[in-house]
Amino acid sequence: MIMDNKILKISEDVSWIGVLDPALRVFDIIMTTEHGTTYNSYFINAEKKTVVETVKEPFFDTYEAKLRQVCNPEDIEYIIVSHTEPDHAGALRRMLSIAPRATVLGSSVALQNLKYQIGFTFPCRVIKEGEMIDLGNKHLKVINAPNLHWPDTIYTYLQEDQLLFTCDSFGAHFCHEAMFDDLTGNYDEAFQYYFDVILKPFSTFFLKAIDKISSLNIRAICPGHGPVLRAHWQDIVSKTKTLCEQYLSGHPVKNRVLVAFVSAYGYTRAIAEKIREGLEDIEGIEVDFCDLEKTPATEYEEKVARASAFILGSPTINQNMLPQLYQLLATLSPLRDKGKPAGCFGSYGWSGEAEQILATNIQNQKLNYCGESMFIRFRPQEIDYERIKAYGKKIGLMLQ
Repeated sequence: MIMDNKILKISEDVSWIGVLDPALRVFDIIMTTEHGTTYNSYFINAEKKTVVETVKEPFFDTYEAKLRQVCNPEDIEYIIVSHTEPDHAGALRRMLSIAPRATVLGSSVALQNLKYQIGFTFPCRVIKEGEMIDLGNKHLKVINAPNLHWPDTIYTYLQEDQLLFTCDSFGAHFCHEAMFDDLTGNYDEAFQYYFDVILKPFSTFFLKAIDKISSLNIRAICPGHGPVLRAHWQDIVSKTKTLCEQYLSGHPVKNRVLVAFVSAYGYTRAIAEKIREGLEDIEGIEVDFCDLEKTPATEYEEKVARASAFILGSPTINQNMLPQLYQLLATLSPLRDKGKPAGCFGSYGWSGEAEQILATNIQNQKLNYCGESMFIRFRPQEIDYERIKAYGKKIGLMLQ
């Protein structure tokens, strides 16, 4: 069993005071964590004592004990909130009760979020891109890094110590009590998985952030989860840049239309096949014809990311669309997929609620809804075929 009472010196005046969570096996519902994780927090022993990020609230007692090893919490003047997800800022509410002089610093989005998390008024100040936070004998530079992976995210760079605090960027769900990347052993698999699940969809934003830090003199990168990068940070940044560029080079594929559907009795599939015919009448259109019932859910996100347009189909069963469509829609990202052309289709017997449900979800995801759907009562007949083909062609032409 790991005894979590360590304080680790990163530099003469900066310490890691985070907590270990080796038993965690599922993070944020969506990902497994076979190696556990860490919630990293950092103490800067400057004239104005500063903490960068806190930890998940259930670990506050362990965290407070560590904090008291490095300072009297009443002496803390600044708490930097890089990101307001509860695994980063969950302990802030309790921390403010022991650090009454502290002012919370974060992006405008972060401070708005905290109002609804903390539950009481607290001293705070918005910090902006390029701002220099004066800690007396040290200075923190603010670097905006929005959508990595929340809109509120910032990095901060401690100039005198050449340390970069990067929130979720360059991190991993990997728990090892040694904490430094040259002491933890290989964790490439955990790093790759973390990137794929959390940060890959935001590769455009990640490349912008990497560009912003490219001119900095860096001794170590201090992420929000996983090892502190004091030995191999350049390799990690380079690898991340390559992964982002590889992802963006094939996402989306130009003129690729995802026709994704579920069919109970073959009627919705028959509509899908005619839509495909209409699309294939357009030169240069590539169709990804996907029966979701026969496609592993693990493949949905990649299919969505590679598509330039979507035509989604479901019959109406129990006044609803089928679960596979909800799963597919959950992989859409309004940041990544906003503006992509989209339509919907299906078969119904008497009520047809799936039509409105699909159309509403498409519009809520900020897709460019074509303005009409293609729903047929029961089986499509030969008289319907040209109309259905024209519907597919209409959406395909939106890509021209």
